[in-house]
Amino acid sequence: MRSSTRLVTATAAALLCVGALSACGPDNSGQDGGRTAAPAPTGAAPTGAPATGGSTSKPDAKGGIPAKAWMDTKSIPMDETYHYAPLAANAKPVTGAVGFKGMELCHSPLPKGEEYLFTEGTAKAKAAVGFGGDRWTAQQTLFFWGDPTHSSGNAQSVGVIKDDLAAAVKDCAKTAPGTTVKVSSPADAPYFAATVTAPQADGTTATLHEYVVNAGGTVSELSVWATTKGGAQPKDAWKAPDDKYVGTGMTSALCEALPGCY
Repeated sequence: MRSSTRLVTATAAALLCVGALSACGPDNSGQDGGRTAAPAPTGAAPTGAPATGGSTSKPDAKGGIPAKAWMDTKSIPMDETYHYAPLAANAKPVTGAVGFKGMELCHSPLPKGEEYLFTEGTAKAKAAVGFGGDRWTAQQTLFFWGDPTHSSGNAQSVGVIKDDLAAAVKDCAKTAPGTTVKVSSPADAPYFAATVTAPQADGTTATLHEYVVNAGGTVSELSVWATTKGGAQPKDAWKAPDDKYVGTGMTSALCEALPGCY
C-alpha cells in the first residue's frame, strides 16, 4: 500500500499541472533527423525547435514528442546484432492511459488512486522495432507529463509513475503466477533494470528485459523481449551493455530534447 503522504504529493502534482493536455505523439511517417518535433495529426506544419546548443523543445498536444527525445538505437541491447531501425521513425501516439510493457506483461492494474497519473500529461508515444517471435523486439515508451521548470509537481508525478512501474515488475509473480523476476539495478541507481520470465496463456514463455528512467518531467520505459515455445531459448543469445550504459542512453536523449533536466 502506498502512503497517504505519497498520494497527497501526487494529487498536488496534478493540481499544479491543470494545463496539461491529453496525449499526442509523433506519427509514423518517418524520422525527421531530430530537427523538429513530430507533425500534428491534422497535417499542420511541424512545431518545436532543434535541440541544439543546450536548447530543448516543448511537447504539446499539437507537436508531440520531439524526435531527439528517442534514444539512439546503438544504446539498445542487441542492436549490435539487429541494427534496429530508428525509434523516432516508428513512433506512434498513445491516447488514453499509457500502457507500459512491464505492467502489460505482468497483468498489473493501474494503482488505485493514481490512475490519473497514467491518463493525464502533455504527450505520450511508443515506438517498437525488431523482428517479433523468438527474436528480440525493442520498444520504448515516452511519457512527457509536463515542464518541471514551471511546476515541480510534474517531476514528482513522473517519479511516482516510475516507482509504480518498478513495483509492478518486482511484484510480477503476484499478478502473473509462475513468473520469475531478477532485479539487476542497485537500490540507489537512477534507473531501474530487471529481467522477467513469464509463462503465457498459450503455452509460450516471454523473456523481458526492462529498463525505466525518469528525467525532468518525462518517464521512459525500454522493453526488450522475445517469446519462445515450450521453454526454448530465444533464437539469438542475449547480448547487452551494462544496465548503467542503457540507462544513460535513455536519459541523455531526454535531457537533450526536453526541458527540465537538472
